Amino acid sequence: MPTEVPCTPEQAWPYASGVPYLGVHADAGNTDRVRCATGNAFGEDWHALAGHGVVQPNTFSPDGARTYVTTTAPGEEDCRLWALDTATGEVAWCLPMAPAVAGSAVEVDEDGLLYVAAGAELVSLTADGEVRWTADLGLGEAGEGTLAGALGQHFTRDGWLATVTTDGRALLLDRADGAVVAELDVKSDWDLVNLPGLGEGLDVLGLFPQAVQEDFVAVFGSETAANALFAAFLGAGGGAWCDNTVGVGVTADGGEALYVIGGGRDEDHGALVQVRIEEDTDGDGLPELVPGWLAETEGGSATTPSITPDGRYVAVSDGVSSTAFLDPAGVTGRVLVYDAHVCDAPLATDPTADCMPVAAAELERGAMAGAPALMDDGTVVFWELAVGVERDWTGARDLGWLSVDGGVVEGWVLPDDLDWSSVITVTDTHVVGTGTRRTGGSGEQLFATELAATAESELLVLDRESGDVVWRAPVPDDASATVTVGPDGALYVGMLGLLSLLAVDTEATLGLVRFGPREELSAPER
Repeated sequence: MPTEVPCTPEQAWPYASGVPYLGVHADAGNTDRVRCATGNAFGEDWHALAGHGVVQPNTFSPDGARTYVTTTAPGEEDCRLWALDTATGEVAWCLPMAPAVAGSAVEVDEDGLLYVAAGAELVSLTADGEVRWTADLGLGEAGEGTLAGALGQHFTRDGWLATVTTDGRALLLDRADGAVVAELDVKSDWDLVNLPGLGEGLDVLGLFPQAVQEDFVAVFGSETAANALFAAFLGAGGGAWCDNTVGVGVTADGGEALYVIGGGRDEDHGALVQVRIEEDTDGDGLPELVPGWLAETEGGSATTPSITPDGRYVAVSDGVSSTAFLDPAGVTGRVLVYDAHVCDAPLATDPTADCMPVAAAELERGAMAGAPALMDDGTVVFWELAVGVERDWTGARDLGWLSVDGGVVEGWVLPDDLDWSSVITVTDTHVVGTGTRRTGGSGEQLFATELAATAESELLVLDRESGDVVWRAPVPDDASATVTVGPDGALYVGMLGLLSLLAVDTEATLGLVRFGPREELSAPER
């Protein structure tokens, strides 16, 4: 029978307290950590927005009665921003917005006001979908399907709206009117470069079989928009300086800082950069953004920086580039953890010193295409996924735990030939996400990679201590974004279906599925 397993953790202002999932990667620190116990049995309540790809996770109104989600859309004037009733999945309202809005989750403050990045603009709306203000980010109009602009945003402790743009600028905006109150050109200030992409105007989609091309166009509306997606999943190698959401953390001296990751000092390296938020020095009462420290990475990254609540540890992954897509076996990806407070210390005496990782783990299946989860003690929960099916990965690690004290302390293998296929959500009791089983034999190649013939996905709830699957259920497609948790303990699976789309003989269903908590402990039939 339906039940409730309340998940209402305290949240810091200006977020609404009692809402467990706040934005991209769950919170302003991008930890993918939900601070409540979750149930061990669920049942499907509804499936909404079929045909629309969900790139980023859904979020919630302060009372939990509505959920907000951005999607792809096949038509130029179709809705891409949606407000749904959490109990029924019915559409309360929707708005057409720039295609790039699909790359941003909706952030909600304690007053129920909405904030979302839509290409070259940041937009604030009321709970009823009325536009309060629109902030032009100074990039001109974002073209069809492009990712120019800001891809996400978070609130700072002082209530500013923080973002980073694809051309490398960190910004703080006033939530009241969208005015830019502080700005730092990260790329220029550190003299950083974009990582090389696949080539100007290269049609990545055209490299795939016709059936795959048609599926992508049906979801994204055009070849241009589909190619923009592939660019995003190549990290900074997609041609932009940054394609990752900003992170917010606490500095060693009790201040606040932004963390962004993008291109590095040359075309072979990326960089994790700290931008410090300093108090007013010119008498206007507004904060300033000043350079902090830099950590060099190998290649680019498709992982957003994750920061612990006390600001001490920061985690990213590297090795993502055009090569990682075209020749995944030829690239080494790592998970990296930095002690930010140790790196803060030398700034006064040597601001040019690079921050060095305190822990690292080499990924077995190539570079990650999504951020790892981060625990309060700096332990990272990461996932592995190979693009192709040309190798037998039976018995290979699907999930791993990296400790700052001694390397990988645990490696979990999913049952029944499943591969982990979403970003990770970690609750007090479980690890949650989707797993996908792919079969080969399609006979279609993308360079050295054989495409799958079929893809079948499941929602997985794993015991956090043992890694055992405690509950599982079929879902139409894989979720590249995080599975979210609502205030009543329901799980929401937003499906982009990348593995379904890349499987030659599988058609993607997409949309958002809600699984509500149930009293019974037995899993649904598979």
